[in-house]
Amino acid sequence: MNQFSLIFKIVTSQMRLHPGRVMVTILGVVASTCAVVWVVSGYDALVSQFDQNAHKYLGRYDALIVTKSGSGNAATLDPRMVELIQQDAGVMEANPISQSRITLSRVKSASDPDQDETSIGLLVGDRPPVNGAPPLDPTLISTPAIDPPYEMVDGQWLASEGDRPSAVISVDAARKMDLQVGDRVLVTSLANQISIPVVGVIQQAREAPSLGQLGGGRGTSTGTGGGIGGQRGKPGGRNTSSSGAGAGRADASAPPTQHASARLGLPGSSLQGVATTAVYVRPPLAETINGYPSAPQIVQVSMRDSITVDQFRERWEDQFAASSPPMQLIDFAAVRDGLESSRSVSSQQSQAWAATGMASLAAVFIIFSTLSMGVSERTREFAMLRAVALTRGQVAGIIAFESTLLALAGWIGGLATGWMLLFVGGRLSPGLFGDAAVLGWGSAACSGLAVLVGALGAAVLPAWRAMRIQPLDAMSVPNPPSRSKAWWLLGCIGVVVMLAAPISVFALAIPDQWRIWCYTFVTYPMLLLGMVMVAPTVVVLCERTMGPVVTRMLRLDPRMMQTQLSASMWRTIGATLALSVGLGLYASTQTWGYSMLQPFTPGKWLPDMLVAFHPIGLDQDGDRLVHQVDGVRSGQVMPLSVEQAKFDWGDVDPPKRLTSDNAVLFGLDPEQAFGSDDPFLTLDFVAGDRQAATDQLSAGGACLISEDFQIRTGLGVGDDLRFTPPSAQQEHVSYRIAGVVSLPGWHWFTKFSGVRRHFVRTATMVFAKRDDVHRDFHLNRTEFYWMNLDDDANLASVESRLQRIADRDAGSTFTADSLEQVKAYRPFARVTATERVRTAIRLRADGMIWGMSYLPLVTLAIMSLAVANTIIASVRSRTWEFGVMRAIGVSRSQLVRLVIAETILIALAACMLSLTFGLIAGWCGVGMARYGGWFAGPPSFLVPWGQLAIGFLITIGLCLIAGLWPAIKTGRAEPLGLLQAGRGAM
Repeated sequence: MNQFSLIFKIVTSQMRLHPGRVMVTILGVVASTCAVVWVVSGYDALVSQFDQNAHKYLGRYDALIVTKSGSGNAATLDPRMVELIQQDAGVMEANPISQSRITLSRVKSASDPDQDETSIGLLVGDRPPVNGAPPLDPTLISTPAIDPPYEMVDGQWLASEGDRPSAVISVDAARKMDLQVGDRVLVTSLANQISIPVVGVIQQAREAPSLGQLGGGRGTSTGTGGGIGGQRGKPGGRNTSSSGAGAGRADASAPPTQHASARLGLPGSSLQGVATTAVYVRPPLAETINGYPSAPQIVQVSMRDSITVDQFRERWEDQFAASSPPMQLIDFAAVRDGLESSRSVSSQQSQAWAATGMASLAAVFIIFSTLSMGVSERTREFAMLRAVALTRGQVAGIIAFESTLLALAGWIGGLATGWMLLFVGGRLSPGLFGDAAVLGWGSAACSGLAVLVGALGAAVLPAWRAMRIQPLDAMSVPNPPSRSKAWWLLGCIGVVVMLAAPISVFALAIPDQWRIWCYTFVTYPMLLLGMVMVAPTVVVLCERTMGPVVTRMLRLDPRMMQTQLSASMWRTIGATLALSVGLGLYASTQTWGYSMLQPFTPGKWLPDMLVAFHPIGLDQDGDRLVHQVDGVRSGQVMPLSVEQAKFDWGDVDPPKRLTSDNAVLFGLDPEQAFGSDDPFLTLDFVAGDRQAATDQLSAGGACLISEDFQIRTGLGVGDDLRFTPPSAQQEHVSYRIAGVVSLPGWHWFTKFSGVRRHFVRTATMVFAKRDDVHRDFHLNRTEFYWMNLDDDANLASVESRLQRIADRDAGSTFTADSLEQVKAYRPFARVTATERVRTAIRLRADGMIWGMSYLPLVTLAIMSLAVANTIIASVRSRTWEFGVMRAIGVSRSQLVRLVIAETILIALAACMLSLTFGLIAGWCGVGMARYGGWFAGPPSFLVPWGQLAIGFLITIGLCLIAGLWPAIKTGRAEPLGLLQAGRGAM
């Protein structure tokens, strides 16, 4: 107890001696804690509302009956089972509903202001939903319920089926689209487009539970047949059998399908359960919108008081399991469990851990800078304490206790400040911290863990330095020896350590899983360690190269700053590394993000636009009209035969890196596309010869694949690629690979253009002869056209003319997957303009990359307090020197500029270190993307100098702000006061 009292008195007396430094340190920990509270409060809100949201999700019903996971997103319940459930004596109400994807937009009035274009607006707008695009719009729900399933917020519930068509919209969708009762919405499906008035707004849960992902979005690799080309030892191997005369046609081993006809996959939802963002309509109106009658997909069940949900489940369990498709009961407990495992919760958890880690780093460096300065300044004091009676452990205890006390004070202050920010900010701006953000146990635990780890980590090195002080050091404090050679040697070792990361990513020939593990747990931590080891060298390098430049810019004598940073190396390293935590992550995020953007941005190989005449296609008369549209360049129209088909890998396993089991085949005229002097598609051939590939495609039975698909599968020129036609599952189509081409941007181009006819995701684009694709995949009319526009063409006018061509087939029917005939009341000419896609990608990428950069920038702002601590300590240690300089004629302005020069040099050192780390980490991140399953193209590297410059300017600005007060305070002091203060410090 006496030992603790002694340590407490020593620590508190030191804090009273330097209140400014203590306050800056505590303020830094407060800011770190507030950052954690800001992020984790949203997770606390979700956790605290699980029960409430589960009740909201069920509404006035006790349970839901749905198909079991894996039945497909278009699976419907057995109508006979639905009737039996409705007739059950224990059921008070059984409401069958169906759900379908639509595009919803607000019908604008003349008084509505113009709004900026968004990425989704450019790509989707009022166009029908497609398989490739995610379900971003509200879901259309067809319901016969007489009473509203949830609480009405405004307006009234749907009228009876014979009344005027109307819609009720969920409150979240209404807020997002700025809709009110009385407004009209434009509902667009693949078969129709209708304007409907909104008569009510209904309350629904904000989050949908994770009740199991459905299996209809991607399909599975279950192709049958004789393998790729008949014989292959491994995926990606070369076919050793002869090509045969029938290459490219349906496999002769399988009988041709009689009357096979191409089907179109209707876009479906990936959620199992009731959508939480929805538009409710009556079944007759839903049939008009969708083009087919509504069939029950979910039954909302309300029980009588005489029966419980468990009793109902026990009664129907066997019948649910035996039905086709199998059914399951979702009750309150299942909904609550689903909310706990939803994507939102997982995302919030990831953000919480990221914020905790960043806050821990912030606390480490802020507290470390304070403790390191204290050890350097109190060398003589610690030596005297060691000479009197203190052991090494007690000296280390002083450092540890001081670190813990600073962290505890900052944590308590941060929780209080965070609570005030949530309370005040949530009322002044409800969307500032997210909906219903609260300060819960999660915020307190994560922030407490952050500052505890930060306090312990920050105390290690200063405690070790303090323990090394000998009692004889009290006699004099020798000048530290020059360690320039040691710093350069340490820097060289650090560079070698940092290079381990790119070597493991790009050079080592190891399996993908080993590479991911090695990079995550070995070489990326080595990259961080190397950054720390290189820091002293960067400080010395910056001092020698940038010091003269900065001093001349500030009109100072360069000799004043020759060794200012390196003379107090520990202090400078702490400030530099503190800034580099946020700035380095910012630089790596920007570099990785904009480098990854390159292969996803449509290249110059794409024509001006693709037109999809969905869902009917065009006959010969319509084809002739397309070639005559005003605004389309003469001779620059290419009809396409497009189908999305699964691979047939035969008896061997699919390539491990292949995450999707299908491809989009583009049938085109090879001579027009590749063969002329001015080809329609200006492709870069990675493997194979352009003319030879064109000749092979023209002869039939050949294809071109993309470079990223070659990297994923190992397939090359001469290999065979086999497919299973969607409309003839027993047939197998084989094409010989004639070339490999670079297709940057094909991912986003196919995502929103409608060419993904059956599945949400796809592995690649494949080019083949149009006649082959049309015949082998049993296609009917021509649905797709590539075309180039006149230089002065108006895109909206061209789109309008193309729509008039599509309107010729209004009222026709088409065949869809899992359905019979669907009536297209309004066929669409869906235009996907290449330049529009590029603009949308840039907008989307900017938002996502900068969104990922917010937390690093917040960390950078917090870390600037470490610079303030460093400058305060630097000014204090040089007080006697400043007094002498003022006494011999140095002006106040020169002293101020001298302090400012030091802050600028620290900022520049942090920029140099962060740029080095950011470029290496960003480059490695691009390389590792090939092994993450979602990208396999050749790595591209782009340094976004403009975005990096913003971060560097912010860093310099924060450092100038941090050093402003110490500089002004020094400049205002009188020479005698500086000399007296300096003598006292000595």
